[in-house]
Amino acid sequence: MPVKNMIQPNIDMVRYYACGYCVNHMGFIVKNPKEKKRAFPAGVYLLHHVKYGYILFDTGYSERNYKCGWKGMLYRLLNPTHITKKETLAEQLRKDGIAAKDIRYIILSHLHPDHIGGLKDFPNAKLVCSMDCFKQYKRGRLFDLIFTDLLPDDFEKRLYRVRKYDSKYAFFDGYDLFRDGSVILTDISGHSAGQMGAYLWEYRIFLGADAAWGLEFLGRAEEMSKPARLVQYDFRAYQKTMETIRKMMDARVSVYLSHEKNVKKDLIHE
Repeated sequence: MPVKNMIQPNIDMVRYYACGYCVNHMGFIVKNPKEKKRAFPAGVYLLHHVKYGYILFDTGYSERNYKCGWKGMLYRLLNPTHITKKETLAEQLRKDGIAAKDIRYIILSHLHPDHIGGLKDFPNAKLVCSMDCFKQYKRGRLFDLIFTDLLPDDFEKRLYRVRKYDSKYAFFDGYDLFRDGSVILTDISGHSAGQMGAYLWEYRIFLGADAAWGLEFLGRAEEMSKPARLVQYDFRAYQKTMETIRKMMDARVSVYLSHEKNVKKDLIHE
């Protein structure tokens, strides 16, 4: 969604990349599904800030997802994962003329394997996640689905933790990452503890991570199967987040979730 008559926006690029995908039985997600299976892409968003450079919102899958020991094998058994080298984020960026070393920041919506698979490919980036997300990582519980094999050795050293949100932005509690209104990190807990979204105020774009499996599922919480409810960290918070996102869309905010299909590559230029 381009912004008309904007004078020197802080963000001048928002791009989408699909970095692998997983295949789920739809009966696991909703009751009485219309299709048996569906592929869900692992979506990543690249931003460019005129002052702070290239910023990633998550990193998708990578071939490292196949090398996470017995935990990874169990994850792939329940959630079949597909990724090739040419589909990895680092490789797609390279083809677009962007080197891995040029990525300055990586916003981690949460730490599930489909969001941190490519993290080790970007050794120069400052990492950002919420404090609640960090606490979940430190607890180290299997059910939280945080595979430390996917995290760089200096993960904690490079990590900036959002400890509190400033005030209300874009319907959610928010944190102004660069103090210029360009990237507002928001609390969208529910699917995972401390999951964050990103509101790009200049374009009225909201990056909603795993706030729902897809926009078509918003407002359909009552149709979700019992297993789908159980895999959410806090199902009531998950419901609340989905309802808030529906209100954002009613207010003409463009919402992009991590697992949507057929997302155009360039989100701010026609």
